[in-house]
Amino acid sequence: MEHLAPCLELTIAELLTTWPATMTVFLQRRMECVGCVMARFETVDEAAVNYAIPAPVLLAEIYAAIGAAGSADKP
Repeated sequence: MEHLAPCLELTIAELLTTWPATMTVFLQRRMECVGCVMARFETVDEAAVNYAIPAPVLLAEIYAAIGAAGSADKP
């Protein structure tokens, strides 16, 4: 299934593949999702639960990272 926007049901791998700029969110929060073998199976929502981060907060940071990456391409 193709997603037009990040959502909590996406796996970490799908998110990172589609929007590579979101990697910064996980790295800044010291989450081990980047490079984790479970990234193919774990959803953004599950990662939020596992790291005790409110899902809406994590999703907002993901959207901000995508927006920041997109604005960097614009003059």
